[in-house]
Amino acid sequence: MKSFAYKATSSIGEAVATLDQAKGAAVPMGGGTDLVGLMKNRIVTPEQVVDLKMVDGLEYIRKDASGYTIGAATTVADVQYSKEIADAYPVLSQAASVIASQQIRNQGTVGGNLCQRPRCWYFRNTQTPCLRRDGTYCSAVLGENKYHAILGGAGCFIVHPSDLAPALIALDAKAKISGPQGSRTVALEDFFVLPKEDLHHETILKDNEILEEVQIPAPMPGSKQVYLKHRIRQVWDFAILSCALQIQVQGNAIRDIRLVLGAVAPKPWRCHTAENILRGAALTPENVDRAIKAELAKARPMTQNAYKIDLAAEMMRQALLG
Repeated sequence: MKSFAYKATSSIGEAVATLDQAKGAAVPMGGGTDLVGLMKNRIVTPEQVVDLKMVDGLEYIRKDASGYTIGAATTVADVQYSKEIADAYPVLSQAASVIASQQIRNQGTVGGNLCQRPRCWYFRNTQTPCLRRDGTYCSAVLGENKYHAILGGAGCFIVHPSDLAPALIALDAKAKISGPQGSRTVALEDFFVLPKEDLHHETILKDNEILEEVQIPAPMPGSKQVYLKHRIRQVWDFAILSCALQIQVQGNAIRDIRLVLGAVAPKPWRCHTAENILRGAALTPENVDRAIKAELAKARPMTQNAYKIDLAAEMMRQALLG
């Protein structure tokens, strides 16, 4: 690990100012469960680490008139064990409960889970070429690509590793970002970017910005919510594929729906095509299959990951009809 300076900040303003003064040479740290590994492997070599854990006002779960807000420094375990979150947003509670191990959930933060870097073994290994690390090509194209993207790749075929992100996007959450010019709020779906938009970053965060909180509106009245995750091991493992759903049905007709896949693309994949087919239609196996087929028609698997198409279809079917 390269030597670095350490600064524990006590306010959002101080944290942002420190990052701004560093001109890209500093990185923020929440729980550190991802950043420390990146630094040990010299994927990230900052001159300074700005610790956010002591920032006043970044760790909370609050209810307001429009829904709930969760501070970026709130631990995953706090979300997992919050009865309020479980009652209002079971999809989020379910997602939090299957992240890594209990020890990591106790340490890792909501902001860190959303902003974590790719787990692609070519990205994490400095001995292999990687387009995202300023290489000339993506080693996954002709290499070991069984866990890589089938949607949205465009030269780089990482998959986004967050479990919380698909669930929060299914809940229509927003991200509040703080920077030198103040704060801005964006839909969480737009917080993440594809390689064709930015090859070297997974989010829209600038070097001098931090994720301050996640804002979640009240759930659709009477909605069904579910989070499904397929993984090789039942503990301490990332998703091979995940699916988050919030759906509102009146009678047998789908009034509204938000369907999101995880681990199929470089960012959480909102299934707009499937949603548009199902919204207003009857919730029948025939309509569900038609929507799934249309959504996955865009998939472009590589040599070892075509199985993800069938797996995604089955998980979407299970979420919608189960």
